[in-house]
Amino acid sequence: MQDDAYNWISVRAHEIWLSEGCPTGRDKEHWLQAVAEREKQPLGLSPPKDHVERVLVVDDEPLIRFATVEALEDAGFEVLEAGNADEALVVLQNNEVDAVFTDVNMPGTTDGLGLMAKVRARSPHTRVIVTSGHVRLGAFDLASGVSFMPKPYAHGALVAMLKAPVP
Repeated sequence: MQDDAYNWISVRAHEIWLSEGCPTGRDKEHWLQAVAEREKQPLGLSPPKDHVERVLVVDDEPLIRFATVEALEDAGFEVLEAGNADEALVVLQNNEVDAVFTDVNMPGTTDGLGLMAKVRARSPHTRVIVTSGHVRLGAFDLASGVSFMPKPYAHGALVAMLKAPVP
């Protein structure tokens, strides 16, 4: 578990460094800020499990989101929902999830790919599935361990993906 904390802090310190324009000579400051953030919160993303129980669905199109939530609940998952990545980050502050299913194109300060990066940086064991009807993403476009499902998707395919053994 200490390796997970070290990795989280390292990734977060790098994010801080990037967000500040890659300044030199402030590595210790960024590292200490990341340590403080880590101590203040577990982000609400769960440690590794052998299966998925709780899923966060993130989509700005309410009808698509509602239908997906209903299909996942019917399949036995506990489901949380958010209308964009900003809302999702708030949900993740207060709830543990095993998987995040997010659309790419959404309004707000970040999109689904930004959410994907934040989830993977903070909880590399959380399963992430990205979807879009506007872009097609390949393995090189996604963080390690992230899957892509093009829209329109069959709810059964999403359920099967979430029920597949966690790698």
